[in-house]
Amino acid sequence: MRIGVVGARAAGAYAAQLMAQQGHEVFLFDHSAGREKPCGGGVTAKALRRMPWFHVQPLPRTVIEKVRLVTHDGYAADLPLPHPIHVFSRPSLDKHLLQWAVDSGVQFLPERVLNLHHDGMGWSIETHSGEKGVDYLVGADGVNSIVRAKMIGHFPACDLSLAIGYHLSGLFDPRMLLIHFQESGFRGYLWSFPRVNHSTVGILQSLAGTKVADLKQRVENLIDARYPNSDSQRTFYAARIPCLSRKSLARQRVCGDNWALLGDAAGFNDAITAEGIYYALRSAELLSESLRRRDPRSYETAWREDFGAELQSAAAWRDRFYGGMVLSRTFIRRALQTVRYSEIVRRLLDNLIAGNISYNSLFRRLAFQSPLIIRQGFRNKSQISKA
Repeated sequence: MRIGVVGARAAGAYAAQLMAQQGHEVFLFDHSAGREKPCGGGVTAKALRRMPWFHVQPLPRTVIEKVRLVTHDGYAADLPLPHPIHVFSRPSLDKHLLQWAVDSGVQFLPERVLNLHHDGMGWSIETHSGEKGVDYLVGADGVNSIVRAKMIGHFPACDLSLAIGYHLSGLFDPRMLLIHFQESGFRGYLWSFPRVNHSTVGILQSLAGTKVADLKQRVENLIDARYPNSDSQRTFYAARIPCLSRKSLARQRVCGDNWALLGDAAGFNDAITAEGIYYALRSAELLSESLRRRDPRSYETAWREDFGAELQSAAAWRDRFYGGMVLSRTFIRRALQTVRYSEIVRRLLDNLIAGNISYNSLFRRLAFQSPLIIRQGFRNKSQISKA
Protein backbone atom coordinates (compact mmCIF):
# COMPACT_ATOMS: atom_id res chain seq x y z
CA MET A 1 0.00 0.00 0.00
CA ARG A 2 1.16 3.54 -0.75
CA ILE A 3 0.96 5.68 2.39
CA GLY A 4 1.41 9.42 2.70
CA VAL A 5 2.42 10.77 6.12
CA VAL A 6 2.13 14.53 6.63
CA GLY A 7 4.47 15.69 9.39
CA ALA A 8 7.97 14.33 10.10
CA ARG A 9 8.29 15.05 13.80
CA ALA A 10 8.24 12.27 16.41
CA ALA A 11 4.85 10.73 15.61
CA GLY A 12 5.09 11.01 11.83
CA ALA A 13 8.67 9.83 11.41
CA TYR A 14 8.19 6.95 13.85
CA ALA A 15 4.95 5.84 12.17
CA ALA A 16 6.55 6.08 8.72
CA GLN A 17 9.46 3.90 9.83
CA LEU A 18 7.16 1.26 11.36
CA MET A 19 4.94 1.13 8.27
CA ALA A 20 7.91 0.94 5.91
CA GLN A 21 9.23 -2.04 7.84
CA GLN A 22 5.90 -3.76 7.15
CA GLY A 23 6.56 -3.41 3.42
CA HIS A 24 4.42 -0.37 2.65
CA GLU A 25 5.64 2.32 0.24
CA VAL A 26 5.72 5.39 2.47
CA PHE A 27 6.09 9.07 1.55
CA LEU A 28 6.86 11.48 4.38
CA PHE A 29 6.15 15.21 3.91
CA ASP A 30 7.48 18.05 6.07
CA HIS A 31 8.94 21.43 5.09
CA SER A 32 10.11 22.24 8.64
CA ALA A 33 11.64 18.98 9.86
CA GLY A 34 14.62 19.44 12.18
CA ARG A 35 13.59 22.78 13.66
CA GLU A 36 13.56 23.29 17.42
CA LYS A 37 10.18 22.66 18.98
CA PRO A 38 9.17 25.64 21.12
CA CYS A 39 8.56 23.71 24.32
CA GLY A 40 8.58 20.16 25.59
CA GLY A 41 11.00 17.32 25.05
CA GLY A 42 10.13 15.52 28.27
CA VAL A 43 9.93 11.74 28.06
CA THR A 44 8.66 9.85 31.10
CA ALA A 45 9.62 6.39 32.30
CA LYS A 46 6.62 4.74 30.65
CA ALA A 47 7.97 5.72 27.21
CA LEU A 48 11.53 4.71 28.09
CA ARG A 49 10.23 1.37 29.33
CA ARG A 50 7.98 0.62 26.35
CA MET A 51 10.39 1.93 23.69
CA PRO A 52 13.88 0.61 24.49
CA TRP A 53 15.35 2.25 21.40
CA PHE A 54 15.58 5.44 23.48
CA HIS A 55 18.51 3.76 25.28
CA VAL A 56 20.21 2.34 22.19
CA GLN A 57 21.21 5.66 20.64
CA PRO A 58 23.23 8.24 22.62
CA LEU A 59 20.60 10.93 22.13
CA PRO A 60 21.38 14.21 23.94
CA ARG A 61 19.26 14.68 27.06
CA THR A 62 19.08 16.08 30.56
CA VAL A 63 17.66 14.07 33.44
CA ILE A 64 15.06 15.57 35.78
CA GLU A 65 15.25 14.00 39.24
CA LYS A 66 13.01 16.38 41.19
CA VAL A 67 9.93 18.53 40.69
CA ARG A 68 9.51 21.64 42.84
CA LEU A 69 5.85 22.64 43.15
CA VAL A 70 4.94 26.17 44.27
CA THR A 71 1.52 27.72 44.88
CA HIS A 72 0.50 31.25 43.91
CA ASP A 73 1.21 32.47 47.47
CA GLY A 74 4.64 30.81 47.69
CA TYR A 75 3.90 27.55 49.48
CA ALA A 76 6.36 24.95 48.12
CA ALA A 77 6.89 21.20 48.13
CA ASP A 78 9.52 19.02 46.48
CA LEU A 79 8.65 15.79 44.68
CA PRO A 80 11.66 13.47 44.19
CA LEU A 81 11.51 11.32 41.06
CA PRO A 82 13.03 7.85 41.54
CA HIS A 83 11.76 7.35 37.98
CA PRO A 84 13.34 10.44 36.36
CA ILE A 85 12.00 12.41 33.40
CA HIS A 86 14.44 12.54 30.46
CA VAL A 87 14.35 15.82 28.52
CA PHE A 88 15.59 15.26 24.98
CA SER A 89 16.81 17.74 22.41
CA ARG A 90 13.85 17.79 20.04
CA PRO A 91 15.96 18.48 16.92
CA SER A 92 18.20 15.52 17.81
CA LEU A 93 15.29 13.20 18.62
CA ASP A 94 13.33 14.16 15.52
CA LYS A 95 16.43 13.89 13.31
CA HIS A 96 17.16 10.42 14.69
CA LEU A 97 13.62 9.20 14.00
CA LEU A 98 13.62 10.75 10.52
CA GLN A 99 16.94 9.11 9.62
CA TRP A 100 15.64 5.81 10.98
CA ALA A 101 12.62 6.17 8.69
CA VAL A 102 14.75 6.98 5.63
CA ASP A 103 17.06 4.04 6.39
CA SER A 104 13.94 1.84 6.48
CA GLY A 105 13.00 2.89 2.96
CA VAL A 106 10.74 5.88 3.59
CA GLN A 107 10.85 8.54 0.86
CA PHE A 108 11.22 11.91 2.60
CA LEU A 109 9.96 14.99 0.75
CA PRO A 110 10.95 18.25 2.52
CA GLU A 111 7.97 20.12 1.10
CA ARG A 112 4.92 21.94 2.47
CA VAL A 113 1.62 20.21 1.81
CA LEU A 114 -0.68 22.76 0.17
CA ASN A 115 -3.81 20.74 -0.36
CA LEU A 116 -5.35 17.28 -0.19
CA HIS A 117 -7.77 15.79 -2.70
CA HIS A 118 -9.79 12.61 -2.37
CA ASP A 119 -10.82 10.95 -5.63
CA GLY A 120 -13.04 8.25 -4.18
CA MET A 121 -10.26 5.66 -4.19
CA GLY A 122 -7.21 7.37 -2.71
CA TRP A 123 -5.58 10.70 -1.93
CA SER A 124 -3.65 13.24 -3.95
CA ILE A 125 -1.17 15.23 -1.84
CA GLU A 126 -0.34 18.58 -3.43
CA THR A 127 2.96 20.41 -2.86
CA HIS A 128 4.82 23.13 -4.76
CA SER A 129 6.57 20.49 -6.86
CA GLY A 130 3.44 18.63 -7.89
CA GLU A 131 1.09 15.94 -6.60
CA LYS A 132 1.68 12.52 -5.10
CA GLY A 133 -1.02 9.84 -5.12
CA VAL A 134 -1.41 7.55 -2.11
CA ASP A 135 -3.90 4.97 -0.90
CA TYR A 136 -3.79 5.94 2.78
CA LEU A 137 -3.27 9.33 4.46
CA VAL A 138 -1.77 9.95 7.91
CA GLY A 139 -1.90 13.32 9.66
CA ALA A 140 0.98 13.81 12.09
CA ASP A 141 1.27 17.53 11.42
CA GLY A 142 0.49 18.97 14.84
CA VAL A 143 -2.17 21.22 16.23
CA ASN A 144 -2.63 23.08 12.91
CA SER A 145 -2.99 19.82 11.01
CA ILE A 146 -4.13 20.19 7.40
CA VAL A 147 -5.23 16.55 7.52
CA ARG A 148 -7.38 17.08 10.61
CA ALA A 149 -8.90 20.21 9.06
CA LYS A 150 -9.79 18.23 5.95
CA MET A 151 -11.28 15.26 7.75
CA ILE A 152 -12.95 16.54 10.94
CA GLY A 153 -12.17 20.26 11.20
CA HIS A 154 -9.81 22.40 13.27
CA PHE A 155 -9.71 22.24 17.06
CA PRO A 156 -12.14 24.65 18.75
CA ALA A 157 -10.53 27.22 21.06
CA CYS A 158 -11.98 25.44 24.12
CA ASP A 159 -9.84 22.39 23.30
CA LEU A 160 -6.57 24.30 23.03
CA SER A 161 -4.04 25.78 25.43
CA LEU A 162 -1.50 28.49 24.68
CA ALA A 163 2.12 28.08 25.73
CA ILE A 164 4.43 31.07 25.58
CA GLY A 165 7.83 31.69 27.08
CA TYR A 166 11.53 32.17 26.55
CA HIS A 167 14.56 30.03 25.88
CA LEU A 168 17.42 31.14 28.13
CA SER A 169 21.05 30.56 27.34
CA GLY A 170 22.54 28.46 30.14
CA LEU A 171 21.39 25.53 32.24
CA PHE A 172 19.57 26.84 35.31
CA ASP A 173 18.26 24.57 38.08
CA PRO A 174 19.93 21.45 36.65
CA ARG A 175 18.00 18.20 37.19
CA MET A 176 14.94 20.03 38.49
CA LEU A 177 11.57 20.92 36.99
CA LEU A 178 9.98 23.98 38.59
CA ILE A 179 6.17 24.32 38.48
CA HIS A 180 4.54 27.57 39.68
CA PHE A 181 0.76 27.30 39.95
CA GLN A 182 -1.23 30.50 39.59
CA GLU A 183 -4.33 31.81 41.33
CA SER A 184 -7.35 29.56 41.82
CA GLY A 185 -9.23 29.06 38.56
CA PHE A 186 -6.18 29.69 36.35
CA ARG A 187 -6.14 26.57 34.18
CA GLY A 188 -2.41 26.22 33.68
CA TYR A 189 0.96 26.90 35.29
CA LEU A 190 4.37 28.49 34.94
CA TRP A 191 7.34 26.20 34.45
CA SER A 192 11.11 26.21 34.22
CA PHE A 193 13.39 23.32 33.34
CA PRO A 194 16.80 22.64 31.77
CA ARG A 195 16.99 21.27 28.26
CA VAL A 196 20.16 19.93 26.66
CA ASN A 197 21.94 23.22 25.92
CA HIS A 198 19.60 25.85 27.32
CA SER A 199 16.77 26.36 29.80
CA THR A 200 13.16 27.13 29.04
CA VAL A 201 10.74 29.19 31.09
CA GLY A 202 7.12 29.39 30.03
CA ILE A 203 3.47 29.37 30.90
CA LEU A 204 0.50 27.30 29.80
CA GLN A 205 -3.14 28.39 29.96
CA SER A 206 -6.40 27.39 28.29
CA LEU A 207 -6.64 29.40 25.08
CA ALA A 208 -10.21 30.69 25.52
CA GLY A 209 -10.03 34.10 27.20
CA THR A 210 -6.24 34.15 27.31
CA LYS A 211 -4.46 37.51 27.26
CA VAL A 212 -1.01 37.13 25.76
CA ALA A 213 0.35 40.30 27.40
CA ASP A 214 -0.66 38.99 30.83
CA LEU A 215 0.96 35.60 30.25
CA LYS A 216 4.13 37.21 28.95
CA GLN A 217 4.35 39.44 32.02
CA ARG A 218 3.99 36.45 34.35
CA VAL A 219 6.84 34.66 32.59
CA GLU A 220 9.07 37.72 32.67
CA ASN A 221 8.36 38.22 36.37
CA LEU A 222 9.49 34.67 37.11
CA ILE A 223 12.64 35.09 35.03
CA ASP A 224 13.49 38.39 36.70
CA ALA A 225 13.02 36.88 40.15
CA ARG A 226 14.79 33.56 39.57
CA TYR A 227 17.27 34.17 36.71
CA PRO A 228 18.09 37.90 36.87
CA ASN A 229 21.27 37.56 34.80
CA SER A 230 19.54 36.22 31.68
CA ASP A 231 18.06 39.53 30.46
CA SER A 232 20.02 39.77 27.21
CA GLN A 233 19.82 36.05 26.38
CA ARG A 234 16.10 35.45 25.93
CA THR A 235 14.47 33.98 22.82
CA PHE A 236 10.68 34.23 22.75
CA TYR A 237 8.45 31.36 21.63
CA ALA A 238 4.74 30.59 21.43
CA ALA A 239 2.79 27.47 20.57
CA ARG A 240 -0.72 26.11 20.77
CA ILE A 241 -1.20 22.73 22.45
CA PRO A 242 -4.26 20.47 22.24
CA CYS A 243 -5.94 20.02 25.62
CA LEU A 244 -9.22 18.28 24.90
CA SER A 245 -12.16 18.03 27.27
CA ARG A 246 -13.49 14.64 28.29
CA LYS A 247 -16.51 15.18 26.05
CA SER A 248 -14.33 16.02 23.04
CA LEU A 249 -12.14 12.97 23.58
CA ALA A 250 -15.18 10.74 23.87
CA ARG A 251 -16.86 11.93 20.70
CA GLN A 252 -13.94 12.65 18.35
CA ARG A 253 -13.04 10.31 15.49
CA VAL A 254 -9.37 10.03 14.53
CA CYS A 255 -9.47 7.53 11.67
CA GLY A 256 -11.47 6.17 8.75
CA ASP A 257 -11.02 3.58 6.03
CA ASN A 258 -8.15 5.46 4.39
CA TRP A 259 -6.96 8.12 6.85
CA ALA A 260 -5.78 8.54 10.45
CA LEU A 261 -4.46 11.18 12.87
CA LEU A 262 -1.54 10.84 15.29
CA GLY A 263 -0.16 12.75 18.28
CA ASP A 264 -1.06 16.43 18.56
CA ALA A 265 -3.14 16.25 15.37
CA ALA A 266 -5.36 13.75 17.19
CA GLY A 267 -5.40 15.78 20.41
CA PHE A 268 -3.41 13.21 22.37
CA ASN A 269 -2.13 15.26 25.33
CA ASP A 270 -2.61 14.91 29.08
CA ALA A 271 -4.95 17.75 30.12
CA ILE A 272 -3.18 18.29 33.46
CA THR A 273 0.51 17.69 32.75
CA ALA A 274 0.44 18.44 28.97
CA GLU A 275 2.57 15.32 28.36
CA GLY A 276 2.44 14.52 24.67
CA ILE A 277 5.52 12.71 23.34
CA TYR A 278 4.55 9.33 24.79
CA TYR A 279 1.07 9.50 23.27
CA ALA A 280 2.49 10.62 19.93
CA LEU A 281 4.83 7.65 19.75
CA ARG A 282 2.33 5.17 21.16
CA SER A 283 -0.35 6.26 18.68
CA ALA A 284 2.16 5.62 15.87
CA GLU A 285 2.66 2.08 17.16
CA LEU A 286 -1.06 1.42 17.48
CA LEU A 287 -1.80 2.69 13.96
CA SER A 288 0.98 0.64 12.39
CA GLU A 289 -0.31 -2.44 14.19
CA SER A 290 -3.84 -1.86 12.89
CA LEU A 291 -2.45 -1.60 9.35
CA ARG A 292 -0.44 -4.77 9.84
CA ARG A 293 -3.71 -6.53 10.70
CA ARG A 294 -5.27 -4.97 7.57
CA ASP A 295 -7.92 -3.46 9.80
CA PRO A 296 -7.20 0.30 9.80
CA ARG A 297 -10.43 1.21 11.59
CA SER A 298 -9.36 -0.84 14.61
CA TYR A 299 -6.94 1.99 15.42
CA GLU A 300 -9.90 3.93 16.87
CA THR A 301 -10.65 1.14 19.34
CA ALA A 302 -6.96 0.52 20.02
CA TRP A 303 -6.07 4.02 21.23
CA ARG A 304 -9.19 4.23 23.38
CA GLU A 305 -8.40 0.91 25.05
CA ASP A 306 -4.69 1.66 25.40
CA PHE A 307 -4.57 5.24 26.73
CA GLY A 308 -7.93 6.87 26.00
CA ALA A 309 -9.33 6.28 29.49
CA GLU A 310 -6.26 7.92 31.03
CA LEU A 311 -6.58 11.02 28.87
CA GLN A 312 -10.28 11.24 29.72
CA SER A 313 -9.52 10.92 33.45
CA ALA A 314 -7.02 13.78 33.25
CA ALA A 315 -9.55 15.90 31.36
CA ALA A 316 -12.26 15.13 33.91
CA TRP A 317 -10.03 16.14 36.83
CA ARG A 318 -8.57 19.26 35.21
CA ASP A 319 -11.16 21.77 36.43
CA ARG A 320 -11.22 20.33 39.95
CA PHE A 321 -7.43 20.34 40.03
CA TYR A 322 -7.10 23.99 39.04
CA GLY A 323 -10.20 25.43 40.70
CA GLY A 324 -11.42 23.05 43.40
CA MET A 325 -11.50 23.79 47.13
CA VAL A 326 -10.79 21.43 50.04
CA LEU A 327 -11.39 22.53 53.65
CA SER A 328 -11.28 26.27 52.78
CA ARG A 329 -8.03 25.90 50.82
CA THR A 330 -7.48 25.38 47.10
CA PHE A 331 -7.14 21.83 45.89
CA ILE A 332 -3.59 22.59 44.76
CA ARG A 333 -2.55 23.93 48.18
CA ARG A 334 -3.94 20.83 49.92
CA ALA A 335 -2.26 18.60 47.35
CA LEU A 336 1.10 20.26 47.94
CA GLN A 337 0.70 19.86 51.69
CA THR A 338 0.32 16.11 51.25
CA VAL A 339 3.35 16.05 48.94
CA ARG A 340 5.39 17.95 51.48
CA TYR A 341 4.57 15.77 54.49
CA SER A 342 3.69 12.32 53.16
CA GLU A 343 6.11 9.78 51.73
CA ILE A 344 3.14 7.73 50.52
CA VAL A 345 1.83 10.59 48.38
CA ARG A 346 5.27 11.32 46.95
CA ARG A 347 5.71 7.67 46.00
CA LEU A 348 2.27 7.48 44.39
CA LEU A 349 2.81 10.65 42.34
CA ASP A 350 6.19 9.43 41.11
CA ASN A 351 4.51 6.21 39.98
CA LEU A 352 1.73 8.19 38.28
CA ILE A 353 4.26 10.23 36.28
CA ALA A 354 6.20 7.07 35.46
CA GLY A 355 3.04 5.41 34.12
CA ASN A 356 3.04 2.64 36.72
CA ILE A 357 -0.43 3.62 37.95
CA SER A 358 -3.37 5.46 36.38
CA TYR A 359 -5.21 8.55 37.60
CA ASN A 360 -8.11 6.40 38.78
CA SER A 361 -5.75 4.05 40.59
CA LEU A 362 -4.03 7.03 42.21
CA PHE A 363 -7.26 8.40 43.64
CA ARG A 364 -8.39 4.97 44.85
CA ARG A 365 -5.09 4.44 46.64
CA LEU A 366 -5.15 7.91 48.13
CA ALA A 367 -8.66 7.29 49.48
CA PHE A 368 -7.77 3.85 50.82
CA GLN A 369 -4.60 5.06 52.53
CA SER A 370 -5.97 8.45 53.64
CA PRO A 371 -5.91 7.63 57.40
CA LEU A 372 -2.24 6.66 57.19
CA ILE A 373 -1.45 9.66 54.98
CA ILE A 374 -3.06 12.02 57.51
CA ARG A 375 -1.18 10.47 60.45
CA GLN A 376 2.04 10.52 58.48
CA GLY A 377 1.47 14.15 57.56
CA PHE A 378 0.83 15.30 61.10
CA ARG A 379 3.87 13.38 62.38
CA ASN A 380 6.24 14.74 59.75
CA LYS A 381 4.87 18.27 60.06
CA SER A 382 5.44 18.13 63.79
CA GLN A 383 8.99 16.85 63.36
CA ILE A 384 9.80 19.57 60.84
CA SER A 385 8.35 22.27 63.13
CA LYS A 386 10.45 21.07 66.07
CA ALA A 387 13.58 21.03 63.92
